[in-house]
Order: sequence, then structure tokens, then C-alpha cells
Amino acid sequence: MKKRFSMVFTGLALSVFMSQAAVASEMPGKALHEQADCMKCHAAKPYDPSKTDTYPKLVKMVQFCNDNLNAGFFEDEVEQLAEYLNKEYYKHPM
Repeated sequence: MKKRFSMVFTGLALSVFMSQAAVASEMPGKALHEQADCMKCHAAKPYDPSKTDTYPKLVKMVQFCNDNLNAGFFEDEVEQLAEYLNKEYYKHPM
């Protein structure tokens, strides 16, 4: 019984890990968003599409935050984060 429980628990833990890995590889910007703790500054007024009304402006704003908060993201990570924000909040054509 103990061995079976251990196998079930291990299988469950592995499937949770695999599903998190799949989401992270599917939406790497989400992990970057959490890593940078963006909601620390954006919690009161999350994201306003009227202030950043095009996708290129969104990318520039993400780069601005990256530079000013020393997040340390590379150019491709800034783009991934902008893609995530666009998909979840802004909905600008790309």
C-alpha cells in the first residue's frame, strides 16, 4: 500500500511539473512576468491599453521597465513578456 501511494504521488508530482513546464514553454512571458514581479508596480492599475495603444509602444514600455528596474531581461525576453502582456491584457494586433 505504501509503495503504491508513493508511485501515485510521484506520478502526480511529475504530471504537475510537466504541465507547468508545458505552460512555461508555451508562454515564456508569463514566467518572466512573475519573475520580474510586475504586479508590484502594476497592481493598483494593472494595464491600460489606452496608454499603450499599439504593440510597438507596448514593447517600448516593457523595455522601459526593464531598463529602469534593472530586471536584466535580454531583448528576446522583453519581446516574450510583451507578447504575454498583449495576449492577456492589451489585445493589440501584432
